[in-house]
Amino acid sequence: MNNRSRPFLLSAAAVLLSSGLMAGPLPETVWQIGRKDGKEAEFALYGKPYSGVKDHFPGATALYTVGQSDASDIPFVIPGPSDSWAGNPNGSILVHFGTQDDASGASLRLVMDFVEVHTYAAPRMEVSLNGFRTEVQTPSGSNQDYLDNHQTSSKGLSVSVDIPSGTLRKGDNTLMIRTLSGSWAVLDDIRLESSDAVALCKPGGGVSLMSASSAPALVYGDSQDELLHPVTLQIVNWDRKSRQVEWTYDGGREGGRISLSPGLNSIEAGIPEGYDGKTVEFAVKSGREVQTASAVISPAYRWTVYLVQHTHTDIGYTKPQTEILTEHLRYIDYAIEYCEATENYPDDSRFRWTCEASWAVREWLRIRPKEQVDKFLHFVKNGQIEVTAMFFNMSELSGENNYKAYLEPVARFHELGIPVTTAMQNDVNGVAWCLADYLPDIGVKYITMGSNGHRADIPFDRPMLYKWESPSGKSLLSFRADHYMTGNSWGIDRGDMDSFENGVFSYIGSLLGRGYEFPLIAVQYSGYSTDNSPPSKKECELIRDWNEHYAWPKLRSATAHEFLQRIDEEYSENLPVYRAAYPDWWTDGFGSAARETAASRKTQSDMVTVEGMLSMSALGGDSYIPSTRDELRRIHENLLFYDEHTFGASESIWDPACENSQVQWAEKGSYVWEALKSTQMMYETAIGRLQGGLYRSSRPTLTFFNPAGWDRSALATVYIDFEIIPRDRAFSIVDEEGHALDVQPLRSRSEGRYYAIWADNVPALGYKTYEIVLEDGNVQTPAAPELKDNVMENGWYRITFDPARGGISSLVDKSTGEELVDSSSEWSLGGFIYESLEGDRHQMERKVFEKYSRHGLEDVKFTGTAAGKVYNSVFYEGKARGCDPGYGVRIEVRLFNNVKRIEMSYSMRRLPETDPSGIYVAFPFSKQGAKLSFDVPGGVVNAGENQIPRTATAWNTVQNFVSARNDEGQVLVSCDAVPLFMMGELLNDPYRLEHKHDKAHVFSWVMNNYWTTNFRASQEGELNWTYALTSEDGCSNAEASRFGWGNRIPMYSRVIPPASETNGKARSFSYLRPEGGNVLMTSCVPSHAEDNAVLINLRETDGREADFRMLDASGNPVPFTVVNVLDEDMGGEVKSYRLKPYENIFIRVDGI
Repeated sequence: MNNRSRPFLLSAAAVLLSSGLMAGPLPETVWQIGRKDGKEAEFALYGKPYSGVKDHFPGATALYTVGQSDASDIPFVIPGPSDSWAGNPNGSILVHFGTQDDASGASLRLVMDFVEVHTYAAPRMEVSLNGFRTEVQTPSGSNQDYLDNHQTSSKGLSVSVDIPSGTLRKGDNTLMIRTLSGSWAVLDDIRLESSDAVALCKPGGGVSLMSASSAPALVYGDSQDELLHPVTLQIVNWDRKSRQVEWTYDGGREGGRISLSPGLNSIEAGIPEGYDGKTVEFAVKSGREVQTASAVISPAYRWTVYLVQHTHTDIGYTKPQTEILTEHLRYIDYAIEYCEATENYPDDSRFRWTCEASWAVREWLRIRPKEQVDKFLHFVKNGQIEVTAMFFNMSELSGENNYKAYLEPVARFHELGIPVTTAMQNDVNGVAWCLADYLPDIGVKYITMGSNGHRADIPFDRPMLYKWESPSGKSLLSFRADHYMTGNSWGIDRGDMDSFENGVFSYIGSLLGRGYEFPLIAVQYSGYSTDNSPPSKKECELIRDWNEHYAWPKLRSATAHEFLQRIDEEYSENLPVYRAAYPDWWTDGFGSAARETAASRKTQSDMVTVEGMLSMSALGGDSYIPSTRDELRRIHENLLFYDEHTFGASESIWDPACENSQVQWAEKGSYVWEALKSTQMMYETAIGRLQGGLYRSSRPTLTFFNPAGWDRSALATVYIDFEIIPRDRAFSIVDEEGHALDVQPLRSRSEGRYYAIWADNVPALGYKTYEIVLEDGNVQTPAAPELKDNVMENGWYRITFDPARGGISSLVDKSTGEELVDSSSEWSLGGFIYESLEGDRHQMERKVFEKYSRHGLEDVKFTGTAAGKVYNSVFYEGKARGCDPGYGVRIEVRLFNNVKRIEMSYSMRRLPETDPSGIYVAFPFSKQGAKLSFDVPGGVVNAGENQIPRTATAWNTVQNFVSARNDEGQVLVSCDAVPLFMMGELLNDPYRLEHKHDKAHVFSWVMNNYWTTNFRASQEGELNWTYALTSEDGCSNAEASRFGWGNRIPMYSRVIPPASETNGKARSFSYLRPEGGNVLMTSCVPSHAEDNAVLINLRETDGREADFRMLDASGNPVPFTVVNVLDEDMGGEVKSYRLKPYENIFIRVDGI
């Protein structure tokens, strides 16, 4: 006998009612359960975990006999099929009562009052009495966390159902309330009202056949050759002792004799195969009484469900990081034990384990003894353990240069003969586009995304199989799965066959209803219903039991690739293709730690320069460079540990001061500060290896290093001791032809001064050395420019400032005469915006944006101007909500003198604020018909166009630039510190699906604390950040990329004191340069394959084929080998290569 919750058949004559339709109470109360007092204390399970409702109430069904039962016989919460914590049941209440006289003329009204109801999944309920049946929708509540904190502001949550006269019978009556959809509702009271007085009496015993329902399955009979349709009979035995009954079907065909326990009985009654789609009547005979119910026999789901066990890797969240990291290694030991324990199980039910994160596997292989590693390799070979490709689950914060370290463990797996064909990203609802380029070249065929829809949208309206293509057309078979613990929501980890059966059948039914088209599906689960779960083998027993009972659908304990491999083999030809980015909704949480996020971006940019400089040294034959590999790897991994999706404790928002929240944030933040500190030391390693080969003079020298693949000019901030340039002494910095660089002082210390220097035309992947020439007299401070009529201009731009609001009200490109600021915008260009959610952080979980206020700067004052050779500045400040009023918000606008460039630099001191609030800077451009484009790892996204449907559009994570472009040109903005931008508008519709914007407005989202878990509750202190802007006639990705990358990647400088004499070495040098204006070199790093080789990543930017060569300092082609991201050869040595449109490749150059 199996206990089940099965759907009831719906009457075609059902009357649909809504909540709140009462015209006033009827005069008589027939019976009432509970007190209408706004509390649920009198009901069962109050004060206990309601998730155990099915343990206390089989089938999540409560039986209540009027006159015998009381409120404590009914659970305080009625769960619904969307309530995973309660096991997704159709919660039911059966009320049995007797009437003395014929009251059939009475009109009835059932009233249900609720204390609280789920906010966005309020349940829909079925109500039936003596053949009457209807449905009613419960109202939505106000606090979806009520079952945790028992706080509510809801009032008047109630539904009523009018039941017509003629329904009530003399004698026994049974009223049923049952959830059909949605989640939970917390009871206040239930009462039945009547138009007439109704005399109650003790109901009789006997049997009630409540329903017959067919499962879409086939089960085995006495042998595997006999297949039966399983039908569940829900029978209530109202007696207090067991009772024997007989059941029949299809006009009297004998079914058998069954014993009914007191209460609710769910009986599986199998009938022979062949009744697909037919309506069959079932009868239960108890003494002289015969009760009947009919069921339409559901055709069997001839499906295979691949059940994939893994643990979701959160670096923290459930416990501090130091505990989590070690546990994931222990889990692999357990997985081996469970593989051994089930090796003799039927193949479909053997324990199988998918290693979600390659980091844990790499560390485990590194420290375990050979005999344990050999066991692991054995179970990999026999298919019980699968290793996947991705380090762990990543946000979009990391740039392309970090992904080499991210995938590096796969190289070790290849050495050990471990096949890696699948990449797995769970929880996070997006993934870096560059992986669609990198993964196919290292043997990965498939990627599976176990997305979490919390506070996010999820691509497509169902699990989706498709070919995900990179910008150049490389392809991965991609599976957008449902949540990574879908199997846990069925009760697989509890060994609860009843809940599990309901989950399997409901899930397949929902897939069919959503248009899913394959007779197989993969479903992920963990050993326990928690992130960072240990493995468990009890699920293997459940799968074995299922397959012994059910012929269809079939279950298989599987690793991740099995399902995808079968799809690939049988269905791949007709899969849709998406050549599109996959932006992530969750990176907005990194705005809760703006300082650390800025430090991560700075360090990533610094690493491009550091590794570029080390590559220069390697190409020059320096044998020391290979010894830096471990330190470089450590820095990249610290960056990865900051950039991965787990930010802090699960209680970080609602209990930010607790020890777990404090410890986890301290550990999380430490990753980025350790990476930054180590990177600064690596600058010294790099310059120490290079400075012996630099030009020296009897004068001090200043050398700039350019890691980019093109000759580059950039602004550099350089500190120079007063020993080199005496305080206030006139000087110039000149190249070998006597041309002086533009220089202006910034700020001083007791021993030296910082200067802004425009480094001009420094060679690609090379350096340029200048002499510092001391001159007679003191440096002259130029007169501050006059800000007449609020206007400042140069040869390229005319800027008009807004004296009341701050910011720029007009920006005219003088070369075209075009106005670049939308004058109709509520906000000026550069406008500072403070936004409050007025205490309602949960509205974004409801996917609405209804309660908010926005305020710009107040008490704006323009405090002065300054002139310099590099740029002229205008300074203003104002007060802003959420910021220290004594410091204010300080803004400097820099108009460059000799290059078409504007910078806007901001400084503020944030006050700690746990109420949800955010800060933006506005860029309301006026480009008519413009597209908004931005770069991501691996390519350029046109907002709302070349991205997977329903991926993030309200905000996006930007690497280097945002472009507002039309056929006539583009305006570009780049930020050194802030990655988040909103495209088109602010958060007026945070989850808009149309992916469209009417205006070329861009908003930089500087910081926020809008999350409900994981991220920081508040932040405080000073933050400084800068935007660079330019405009141009063209609209190429190549120019936009050079502007954005050039703004973020630092030009490192080194001042060297005078030598006794000139050493005659080159004043400038380029080690390598890629040939082609539409070829972007994203990084050059020391190779792991050869000691004096370098690994270079190149990307075609503009959708045109490019005949590409690497040239040395003399302009001669240099031979290179095309490799993959792991530095593994993909062909022989060549001197040229034709890049396909948007192709992304790695090459190795073995010295020069």
